[in-house]
Amino acid sequence: MFFNNVIRFLALFALLIFSAQVVHAQHYAITGVQTGISQSGARPARRNILDMQNDVPTWSLYIQALTAFQNMDENDQLSYFQIAGIHGRPYIPWNGVSGVPGSGWGGYCTHGSVLFLTWHRPYLALYEQLLASHVQAIAQAYNSTTYQAAANNFRIPYWDWASTPAMPDVVSQQYVQITTPSGVKTVANPLYQYKFHTFPLNPAYFPASDGPLAMDQFTIRGLIDDVNLALASGSLMARTYYTLTKDTTFDTFCTTATGGSSLEDVHNSIHGNIGGGNGHMSYLSYAAFDPSFWLHHANVDRIFALWQSIFPHQYLAPMMEGPGTFALPPGTLDTQSTPLEPFSSNGHGKYYTSASSWKTSTFGYTYPEIQDWNQTPTQLKQNVSAIINRMYHPQGTFSKRGAPYVAQTKEWSVALNVSKYDLQGERFIVRVFLGQAPKKPEDWPFSSGCVGSFSVFPPPHQGNGPYPTIIAYSEIALTKGLKENGVDPTNVEAVEKWLENNLKWGVQKFDLTVVPNEQVPSLQLVVQDENVTQPRHITELPTYGEPTLHPGVTQGK
Repeated sequence: MFFNNVIRFLALFALLIFSAQVVHAQHYAITGVQTGISQSGARPARRNILDMQNDVPTWSLYIQALTAFQNMDENDQLSYFQIAGIHGRPYIPWNGVSGVPGSGWGGYCTHGSVLFLTWHRPYLALYEQLLASHVQAIAQAYNSTTYQAAANNFRIPYWDWASTPAMPDVVSQQYVQITTPSGVKTVANPLYQYKFHTFPLNPAYFPASDGPLAMDQFTIRGLIDDVNLALASGSLMARTYYTLTKDTTFDTFCTTATGGSSLEDVHNSIHGNIGGGNGHMSYLSYAAFDPSFWLHHANVDRIFALWQSIFPHQYLAPMMEGPGTFALPPGTLDTQSTPLEPFSSNGHGKYYTSASSWKTSTFGYTYPEIQDWNQTPTQLKQNVSAIINRMYHPQGTFSKRGAPYVAQTKEWSVALNVSKYDLQGERFIVRVFLGQAPKKPEDWPFSSGCVGSFSVFPPPHQGNGPYPTIIAYSEIALTKGLKENGVDPTNVEAVEKWLENNLKWGVQKFDLTVVPNEQVPSLQLVVQDENVTQPRHITELPTYGEPTLHPGVTQGK
């Protein structure tokens, strides 16, 4: 009891000191970047990092700006440390938004919530706005119209892990070559890691109970070969296509709090792949300090924007908040009007909502695939649908030339749901196999028989009360695996019989320790099939019928 009181006192004292040292005004207005926008409404695009790194002026400005951003005093409200800290640790107020009592966890970020995508949009816009201010300042030193134009058009890059399921090489390099105002130089690469300025880390902000990350001066990731093998084994292209085309309502597309596949579920896998057992990206409280976080989430926002283009009339449907956040009490009814704190739109305490942050144009950017200023919504939907088919169709092409058109197919999947706190707050992964799992647990993620994985991230639990029951959902496709095993998906009886004998699953912690299935008592799996109407043209997408459940396949296992 005495020790707990001391910790509380230190945390309060540190918070008071911190509040006194904040350099900038309490309410910072988030506008996004508004330079480079033409009179026609054409907005500069966030670019694939693989493309940006070949653009010497833009790349050079970006690397220098990110370095300057990371080097800012951590007491400055607009420093990299504090912007990253909005997401989770150090659990302190930002932009004048205080915490609420009874919250399930101490970060502002919304996960397992219908606010997941819309909350991260102004968060990225804030990061982009601050980074662009450094870009503009650095561009002045070149005294060059080329570099000034690059600065005006600068928007943050994304990493498209769906089409390129491997970490960009440049992210893993300690040094990078750029052109500075004084010539070509090799400089420390700010994408490689973030170095915390104060070390050892302040235990009031980063307590030893958090484990090894509270002891690290630098952000860390899994070994790059392991990261890339996990990414390559994750069926990210197929899962992205499946989520983009199957989820026709926003809530289902958005979050693991609803049944089915979701973009959040795919997103979770990337976090786990990069962080591994003990890296920053594997922990909600620490993830945003890793520079790869911003590349990852820019792509999540991009996929959200693609989905908005093909389902322009779908919006957030109200849903209860789960454990809550630093600013949202548990049980809040999340709606289009729920404030996305701490992101102020005017600097006077008016906060963005899902409604006001719905459009990328609000924040002055777009993506290469989306030119919404010169197309009707129908044209945009057709063009983006064609792009999705070309980029992410699981077979690599929309249809083979000369192949007969098949109007309807049958697809199989397994729906999963589990309480996030079944392992008392530890993170875990449910892996689904067609056939037996390998004997060595370290081989599970990369096994050819592993048809999918469901990464579960329980928010760090606050207080001494019991763990809440927060259900997360996922869906794993089985059709490809059935075909590879010679099973005809259209023969329902044959599929049922084969799956009864061959559908297996297991649970691992993030360090790959195996957890007996009976220790995850809430876990449920149900096999289902759906009739799928296939498109006739590349500008169309498949449509899914109502699922038929086959509970007998998994019953009693």
